[in-house]
Amino acid sequence: MRLDVARGRPPANARRPRNAPSRRPTGLWRSRRTGPGAAGRLAGLRLVRGWPLLLAVGVGMLVAVVLVCTVPLYTGLVANVQLQRAIHSGAPDTYNIQAVASSTSVSVTDRDGTNAAVTALGARTLRAFVQPQPSYYVISDSMLLIEAGGHTYNPARPDALQATYTGVDFASTANHLPLVAGALPRAGSANPQALITKEMADTLHIGPGDALTMAEFGVHSITSAVTISGVWQPSASDDLYWNGRRFAADNGGVTIYPVLVSSDVFFSQLAPFKDLAIHQNWIFYTRADAISTSNMLAVSSSIGLFRSRMNGDVQSIKGVSGVDTQTGLDHTIADIQSQQALLALPLYVIVVQIVGLALLFVAAMAALLVEGQSQEITTLKSRGASGSQLLTTFTAQGLLLGLIAAVAGPFLAALLAIGLIRRFVAGSVLTGAGISSSYLTQLANPTAVILPALVGALLGVGAVIVTAWQSAQMDVLAFRREQARPTRVPFWKRYYLDLALVALCLIGYLELGQFGAASTRQALGGGTSPLLLVTPALLLLAGALIVLRVLPLGAQAGARTAAKRPGLTALLAFAQVERNPGRYSRMTLLLVLAVGLGLFALTFDASLTHNVSDRAAYAVGADARLTTLSGLGNGAGDTQAKRIAQLPGVAAVSPAYRSRASTTPDEGSNPVDVLAIDPATFTTVADWRSDFADTPLPTLLQRLRTTGATGRQPALVSADFAAQYHVRVGDAFTLTIPEASDTAVFSVAGIVHDFPTLFPQRLAGSFIVTNMADYFASIALIATPSTGRSFDTSQLGPNEFWLKLTGTPAQQSALLKTLAQPAYQTKDLLSLRDQIAAGQSNPVSAGMRGLLLVGAVTAALLAVLGSIIQSLLATRQRARQFAVLRTIGMAGRELTGLLLSEQVVVYLFGLIGGTILGLLLTTATLPFLQFSDTTVNAATLGVPPYTLTFTWQTVASFYAALLVAFGVALLIAARYANSIGLGKALRLGED
Repeated sequence: MRLDVARGRPPANARRPRNAPSRRPTGLWRSRRTGPGAAGRLAGLRLVRGWPLLLAVGVGMLVAVVLVCTVPLYTGLVANVQLQRAIHSGAPDTYNIQAVASSTSVSVTDRDGTNAAVTALGARTLRAFVQPQPSYYVISDSMLLIEAGGHTYNPARPDALQATYTGVDFASTANHLPLVAGALPRAGSANPQALITKEMADTLHIGPGDALTMAEFGVHSITSAVTISGVWQPSASDDLYWNGRRFAADNGGVTIYPVLVSSDVFFSQLAPFKDLAIHQNWIFYTRADAISTSNMLAVSSSIGLFRSRMNGDVQSIKGVSGVDTQTGLDHTIADIQSQQALLALPLYVIVVQIVGLALLFVAAMAALLVEGQSQEITTLKSRGASGSQLLTTFTAQGLLLGLIAAVAGPFLAALLAIGLIRRFVAGSVLTGAGISSSYLTQLANPTAVILPALVGALLGVGAVIVTAWQSAQMDVLAFRREQARPTRVPFWKRYYLDLALVALCLIGYLELGQFGAASTRQALGGGTSPLLLVTPALLLLAGALIVLRVLPLGAQAGARTAAKRPGLTALLAFAQVERNPGRYSRMTLLLVLAVGLGLFALTFDASLTHNVSDRAAYAVGADARLTTLSGLGNGAGDTQAKRIAQLPGVAAVSPAYRSRASTTPDEGSNPVDVLAIDPATFTTVADWRSDFADTPLPTLLQRLRTTGATGRQPALVSADFAAQYHVRVGDAFTLTIPEASDTAVFSVAGIVHDFPTLFPQRLAGSFIVTNMADYFASIALIATPSTGRSFDTSQLGPNEFWLKLTGTPAQQSALLKTLAQPAYQTKDLLSLRDQIAAGQSNPVSAGMRGLLLVGAVTAALLAVLGSIIQSLLATRQRARQFAVLRTIGMAGRELTGLLLSEQVVVYLFGLIGGTILGLLLTTATLPFLQFSDTTVNAATLGVPPYTLTFTWQTVASFYAALLVAFGVALLIAARYANSIGLGKALRLGED
């Protein structure tokens, strides 16, 4: 048959052999055999053969959706645990709502009217979060006790005994009145009966059967008499029913005994008194499980409305002279609200990067899906399938996967959020906060994250569509040419998007460094910057793109190096990466981001754990710190220190004195924290970090032991104090000392950035540290006869003792119990071990650790899964090339070595680039994520400074796991390559 050489085809009039296949025009083939609709159906059937890659795309979408949904659920759970912990950690009167209405009218009618009004008001405004029925009791003003049993007391004495009547409903309060003698008052008794406390019975030597007679202040002619029916012992711990009322006789130095009677007796006995005020009390018991971060603003608004109506409607009721609403719940909610954004910020910084990595994985798998079906795409396009039909097919597959992810994601996210809370938040914290399984399940409601689920699914579908659209725009020849040697420069590389992102990151970190981290912004009341959320993610992406830009150059350098050595395997591997970097760029990008994110997460976790210990050590100052009720002067401090030092488990003791001075009026009379220490023993007990001061601690303490000029005592001042009052080392300054009500002159012996237990921003005047002996001497000098002044110096002694402890935790606990005994005059006792445990069990810290673990594990799993899929796909796509290489003499071992070398090059770039990027991201970002893990106190945020901590064992385990997984991926790919024979390879792609 003659060929038309110019056109490369048979002449038009040439006869076709009888058995030759028909060569109909494309349009005729499409119209007669398939048609547009049939071509679309055929495309769907052919492309669905890539179900393993579809499954990988679906996994990536599901991961992205789960993480997007986990963020609001998990941060919501953490915030709610924090809210419940804040509510339950306070006394009952801080979270219950107690309404008080005072009146000078002892009238049952007025009582009933007021009671009905307040009860109705509570039901109208507070019913959503309080128990249905409040408790009610009424208290009288203090009265004079004239007779008790056989004892008579003179009411005219200044120290006359006092008592109050408390009218209660004994039927409802019986379970809250534990009797130690007698019985509860009986209604309808001929003689009015009363119940007294055991303290009153023991002190006045009275009991059941004795009579009490009381009179009003000023007028003693009108009296009230009751008979004691029983004695009860108030609970040692606060009874929730009484909302924290302890019924103790000591009321600020005045002894007032509570006497309980029934409400009827109360009003009948007090009706004759004309000038006696009564105070009605209603306690609305808060249902903490009905309060969450989603409705806490409504709860706070309801409390405000209740308080307003009490001051308006109830105050205007006849006979009511005053009202009061006592609760701290609205203040707790306000604190949690102000903290919420700052506490959640580190969580979002981490999750944004994890979600971005998951979406990148989706895009990479979608690209591999298109690339893996290149032969099918080529065949379908040659048979008339249009780009829109192919795009429609991929879009339909993406929508199906997105729908599955959107449906299943919220449920998996709810399980993940609850699992993280249970795994990382201590059970004791959940129990102490009243957190139940039903409460967590109610909060982690999948329906609450439908919108985030749809957003995550649409992002995944968008990634699939964009990737498919790029392939659908190319014809058959262009598609094959791009598979062999790419000619199209990626968008980001063509327009230098990576360099633009680097510039944005520089601007972002410059802004953060200029205007402060989260702590500074919170202190200034400016909130948090969105750059804290965006800049780390931009840095991660920019660094990964820079690595991709360097990839061809690195491969080229590797090829030159390999060309100088014997063997073709390494040379061919580097040449292949250099020739077609786009084929390896997706996996390199995924590896770089995964390694960088994993390293960032692990370092953040280690730094968080370490800084919890540092903050606890800074707050306590030593292993333990004991604060006494008052200063131990006249040698009592030395005796106390010796007694403590002799206790088992005490290695060293250092006394200290804490006070508060003020600057002189011309300097603003600002308060200044004063800590007077013993320089000789301080170093043996204190937790000190070298970055607290530019000068070593021993040098600073030596300066404190060296007396300066006459009348000047050396002192260490904070950097804030030095800057505010313009003093340097050697300069003098004057403070007003409260112990002497006079001024004292100090000299600056050194400047420190921080000092244990002192916070530079807590007081307007910051703080100073001085020698305790010099401080007491300066006070005593003011009291000398030459000054003409004298005052009591018995309390000029240490009021704190810093301890260095040894022994096991059990021995330390026993020691702390001993120190808490009254013999040591202990006011407060702080333990470093307990403070660290409290910090580590804090829900915010624990919550961040859980999310960090999820980030590291997710990054590693996606990188491993992506590497395995990439290896298998690369082997399948190059099967013909491998088969041809086998036929020309390349051994199977060399073929495997070529494949492994290419993958190793990608892994090395990913590991090295990811490590550099992770270190850069960690060092650049962590200083701006300083936050408080208990309560956001602007004065204590960032003190002491956060330190970057690397746990090399954990990081090594992370890299070891990646290397093992990469090795498994290479073995799978190598085995697959060896299993493909020449004949099978040459038949690949045949239709």
